[in-house]
Amino acid sequence: MIDFPTVLDDLMMAQQPILKRNKEIFGYELLFRGMDAQKAQFSDGELATSQVLVNLCIGITKLESQLKKPFFVNMTTELMLSDAFLPIDHDTVYIEILESQRLTPEFYQAVEKWRVAGYRFALDDYQFKADYEALLPWVSIVKVDVLATPPEKYMAEIAALKRRGMVLLAEKVENEAMFKLCKKLGFDLFQGYFLQRPELIKGKKIDSATHGAIELVNALQDKDISIDEISQLVEKNPKLSYQLLRILNSPVCGIAKKVVSIKEAVIFLGLVKLKRWALLITLTSSTSQPNALLKVLLTRARYCQLLAEKEQASLSESAFMVGLMSGIDAVFNVEKQVILEQTALENDVLDAILHQSGELGHYLTLAISCEEQQWQHIETLNKTPLSELNRAFLDAMLWSDEVMRSIS
Repeated sequence: MIDFPTVLDDLMMAQQPILKRNKEIFGYELLFRGMDAQKAQFSDGELATSQVLVNLCIGITKLESQLKKPFFVNMTTELMLSDAFLPIDHDTVYIEILESQRLTPEFYQAVEKWRVAGYRFALDDYQFKADYEALLPWVSIVKVDVLATPPEKYMAEIAALKRRGMVLLAEKVENEAMFKLCKKLGFDLFQGYFLQRPELIKGKKIDSATHGAIELVNALQDKDISIDEISQLVEKNPKLSYQLLRILNSPVCGIAKKVVSIKEAVIFLGLVKLKRWALLITLTSSTSQPNALLKVLLTRARYCQLLAEKEQASLSESAFMVGLMSGIDAVFNVEKQVILEQTALENDVLDAILHQSGELGHYLTLAISCEEQQWQHIETLNKTPLSELNRAFLDAMLWSDEVMRSIS
C-alpha cells in the first residue's frame, strides 16, 4: 500500500465524490476522525492542533499531487480559532463550516483571518436561517441537504443566493429525479448516491452492445480458457486491444518492459491478472455512464481486493470481481438480477454481490459502508483498525484514478 505516515490516524476519507452538473468529478471530502470514529477528541488542544495540521497537510499535499482535485475539509472549532495555518495551495481546499457551529465574535474573526489569507469556505447543511446570514459574505459554496431541506420549498431563497454569486452544492442527492430538480433550480455541484443507485427500468432488455460485453465477460470466467483464446477475443475488438496494451504499459501495472502484444503481456503479467484487466476494460468500454461512476466501482473493487489480500489472499481476485460487478446494474442500466443471470460467475461471488453474504460479501459491506460514511457500522463489522481501512481505501482511490487516466 501507499505510505502515508500517520496521516490517516486523524483523517477519514469519504468515498462520495462531489460532482459537477455534467457528472464529472469536481472534488472530494475529507473528515477528521480519531480513534473514536464518531467525533474528534483532543486531550491537549495545542498538541492535537499541531498534529492534526501536520497530518492534514501531508495528506492533502500527497492526495492533491495525484488526484489534482480540491478537497472539502470539515475543521474543528479548535483548529479554526488557533493561530495555525495550512501550508498548502489555497486552491486545494475548501474549509467546511457546520451550521451547528456556535457563532461567536472570535469565530467571525477567525473566518475573516482565514479568508483574507486566501482560504475558501463552504457552509454545510444550510437551512436558510437568518442566524447565518452574517457568514455568507465569507462563504464561496453553500451546501444544502436536500433530504432535510427540500429545495422545492425554498426556490425563492435559492434564487436569491444565486443572484449573490453563491455556488450551490446539493448533498444527499439519492436519485436521478432529485439530481434533475436541483439542476433546474440552479445548483452547481452535487454529492450523494444517485450515481450508484440509478433509476432502473424493470425488465429492460439488454441491448446488443451490452450482450457482446457480457459474452466476453463470461468467456473470461472460464478457468480453462487459454492464452491464445483470450488473445483472439481481445484482438477482435480493436479498441479493447489498444486500451489493454496501453494500460499494461502504464505505471499502474508495474511491468518493467514495454509490452507489444497480448501474448507477451501474459508472460509478464500472468493469465489471472490479464483476465481481470480485460474484464475491466470491457466494462468501461461498453457503457455510456460518466467516469465518476466507473471510478467509484474501480475504487470499490480495489478496496475489496486489498482487504482480502491482507486477511485471506486466496480470495483477492474474487474480491476484486465482487466489488467491480456489484455495480453492474448501474453500468448497463439494467436490473442487477437480470444481468447477473447471464454471467458465468461462481455462486459465492453471486451471493456476495446480491446478498453481501460470506467472506466476499463482508468485504463488499465494508466498502459500501465506507462509501456511505457509516463509521459506527464499520466498527461493529470489523476488528481491523480504522487507520488500516483508511490506508486501503486511499490506496484504492489513487489506484482507480491512475487506471481511469490510463484507459480514457
